[in-house]
Amino acid sequence: MADTLKTISRSAAHFFSGTLLSRITGMLRDVAMAYVFGTQSFVAALLVAFRFAHLLRRLLGEGAMQTALIPHFEELRKESEVTAATFFRDLAFSLTILLTFLIVVIMCFLWGLLEYDVFNVGNAEIAWLTLVMMPSLLFICLFGINASLMQCEKNYFVSSAAPVMFNLIWIVGVFYAGTMPQQTAMTSLSLFIVLACFAQWVVTLPRTYAILVAHGLTRVFKGIKLYSFNVRRLAVPLALGIMGVAAAQVNNALDAVFARWADEEGPALLWYAIRLQQLPLALFGIALSGALLPPLARAIKGENWDQFQQFLDFAFRRTLAFMVPITVALFVFGDSCVAFIYGHGDFTSDSVVGTVKSLWGYAVGLIPMALVLVLAPAFYAKGDYRTPSIVAVWSMALNIALNTIAVAILGLGAASIALATSISAWFNMGWLTFSLRRSTSLQSDHGAFEWLPSALKITGISFIAAVVVILMRSFLWGQISPFEFFWGEVPDYRLPFFVQVFHLAFEGVVFLVMVVVMAKVLKVKDITDLVGLRQRAQAET
Repeated sequence: MADTLKTISRSAAHFFSGTLLSRITGMLRDVAMAYVFGTQSFVAALLVAFRFAHLLRRLLGEGAMQTALIPHFEELRKESEVTAATFFRDLAFSLTILLTFLIVVIMCFLWGLLEYDVFNVGNAEIAWLTLVMMPSLLFICLFGINASLMQCEKNYFVSSAAPVMFNLIWIVGVFYAGTMPQQTAMTSLSLFIVLACFAQWVVTLPRTYAILVAHGLTRVFKGIKLYSFNVRRLAVPLALGIMGVAAAQVNNALDAVFARWADEEGPALLWYAIRLQQLPLALFGIALSGALLPPLARAIKGENWDQFQQFLDFAFRRTLAFMVPITVALFVFGDSCVAFIYGHGDFTSDSVVGTVKSLWGYAVGLIPMALVLVLAPAFYAKGDYRTPSIVAVWSMALNIALNTIAVAILGLGAASIALATSISAWFNMGWLTFSLRRSTSLQSDHGAFEWLPSALKITGISFIAAVVVILMRSFLWGQISPFEFFWGEVPDYRLPFFVQVFHLAFEGVVFLVMVVVMAKVLKVKDITDLVGLRQRAQAET
């Protein structure tokens, strides 16, 4: 089937539906964590260890591997479907050997450091939990390459829904560990996380096997060649991609370290905040970018630059129509979201306030983070892995510098780390945008920045809706502005559950109705297209 805007939208919708299921269960997982453990320091240690154990995840399973694998697979498929399938099979077994070796080495290294009592008590706990979770890296990376293969086949639902199994097992682990002493609870939960990663990978195996067989590889386990010629050809684009993604992973790990420095509960506050911020990114941004890379790669292979530019501008419009209102909404009733989702059990009102401040810091960067997800596949489709990598390294340097100033010099809290991440994301997005426009402007007649007037209208509409909601909160139930606790006013967020539901639902509905109605009146096509109003109106006429 030929690639069109309609097929990209359909693929993104399939990705969205599966991701929605996984994010709902992911939110339930975070709610369970917040309810049972709150933001206590030993939970923060687990979350830091989780990041350390999965540092290589986006290098050898997702991220860099995906962006190198998909264009390479599409190129091989033009020669022969059997060649492409054989390459993937050999890659999977080669990656298994490499990861097993790395995991064993890292576990032995950590064990030696622990035996020689190198760490203090807090860091020793992080090192131990990292050691326990290391085997999960193998399964999470194998899951990642299976998901990439499915994207090439326009099969998005299974891979995007597979994390449901991961989340459900983690939830079981939370309640099991919640009955245990603190010293053993996190170790038990870490083992459940390893099991969860294994189960997530197993869910993708039947579909992966079926795809390989359909491509003519009827005897999957016969003739395996470790590090075959086609696998080795992947090394150059993978290495360049790894440089960029490694910068992002180092950023994430250092954010957790700086947060621990600023506040013992800091990593937990950032974790809960970024889970909310990443929800729209995963539901829309990652879905769209995942659906976009294969068509962009095929457009480049066919030297169809106008189609390439058309796909890219379409992705920009859809992303801004979704992310701009979401960003404004997070500032207006982000506190209601945090209180409703996490504000139970051991999660205190102070924890709500700390999480909201971090959420706002991350919300500043929601738009550029989403646009980077759109821009990066465009470079990868062109075979340009160098530019995103260089930009990512400079963004990492900027983020580290800002964190150092905020935490080490100014003594600010975890929210400053989230804000530094967002500032770095704007830097990243700006550099990529102008680099891509400069490189494609001579090859395509399609106009640049055609989405800008619509983006300005969407921003204005969103701010008007925000003012209406803030005034409504004040007059209807006397609730202070969510920004007033910067001056020391901390509301009591421990409201009855049904009151929380009513407040959040009412605020959300008012905001959404205001945005949609104003978009309809002002004929903001990108929003009306997104919610389906324009298509229905055309169908009725």
